[in-house]
Amino acid sequence: MTYLIIFVTVLSVLNLLLVLVLVARLRGGGDAHGAGPAPGRIPLPVLPPGAVPASFAATTQEGEVVEADGVRLVGFFSPACSLCGERLPDLLDYVRRGRFSRNEVLAVLIGAPGEVEELAARLRPVAMVVVEEEAEGPVWRAFGLRGLPAFYLLDDRGVISGSGTEPAALPTAEPV
Repeated sequence: MTYLIIFVTVLSVLNLLLVLVLVARLRGGGDAHGAGPAPGRIPLPVLPPGAVPASFAATTQEGEVVEADGVRLVGFFSPACSLCGERLPDLLDYVRRGRFSRNEVLAVLIGAPGEVEELAARLRPVAMVVVEEEAEGPVWRAFGLRGLPAFYLLDDRGVISGSGTEPAALPTAEPV
């Protein structure tokens, strides 16, 4: 009986040590090999300013073909993303303040056409709307996206001049 008590005690201590190591790694943001973001720095799910998104072609809900040329503002949304709904009014205000034309703004909605219709209806007056039924669609891949919501301001050469997870992170847009 004494051996059983010792065995259970040792097993419990080993289990506790394993849990403490896992908790420490999760808090530190590292992966299983100890690598991860620098302490105190969480990487954004967007390409940084100065990057150039890959070329893409997509079709809007109205059947227009959209390419990267001429697009100045891009926003990614999904009805499954609670932050996306919170950031939508901020994007609409940013578009109004920046005096963007509808052909300069691209809204990419991730989800089935029926699921994204409410978002599309709110964005359609100010943006070309593309629906990608799953993440990893052509526009998603072009911008190297790793999360939602995401916003990009592009200059006239297609270089990202601002990016972030909220429109407030973008620089003030100068009308062209």
